[in-house]
Amino acid sequence: MPEEPLLAAAALKGRKEQEEAAEKLLSAVRKYTIFLYVGFVFTTLAPRVAVKAAPAAVASTQRFLAAGYDLTVTVAFFAAATLLLQALLARVLKPSTRARMTPLAAWPLAAVTWCCITSFFVNCLTFGDENVGGYGEWAAAAGASVANLDMSARTVRRHLA
Repeated sequence: MPEEPLLAAAALKGRKEQEEAAEKLLSAVRKYTIFLYVGFVFTTLAPRVAVKAAPAAVASTQRFLAAGYDLTVTVAFFAAATLLLQALLARVLKPSTRARMTPLAAWPLAAVTWCCITSFFVNCLTFGDENVGGYGEWAAAAGASVANLDMSARTVRRHLA
């Protein structure tokens, strides 16, 4: 019966591989969540701190933005931010043969991604409680937010299928 020790060793090796894959997945989710949190805090606080710390620089920036704020630049910037964050979400949710995200973990992660990018859009346009964007920029932010929500849902559905 020399096969029994081999089967036990193979089962132990399989369990170790599964545990390593699960730990790798948890590490990826943890790093992504920390990235979202730090990005959210930075994009929320930085404009408000800048207004109080350097009002002359902020006023100069606002004059520049008011003179040259272009809808196409806004749309391109928001699209790039959306695609970057969606690519990071897809990378975290990438299916694995060993460990996979459960729907209970993937859906909240997608919702937090959507909330963070929407907050980023709003903070870019308000810049420290000053409205630097026009109606077109706000419409672009709303459109990008809706597109981001749709992309988040599609990413989760595709990676959980």
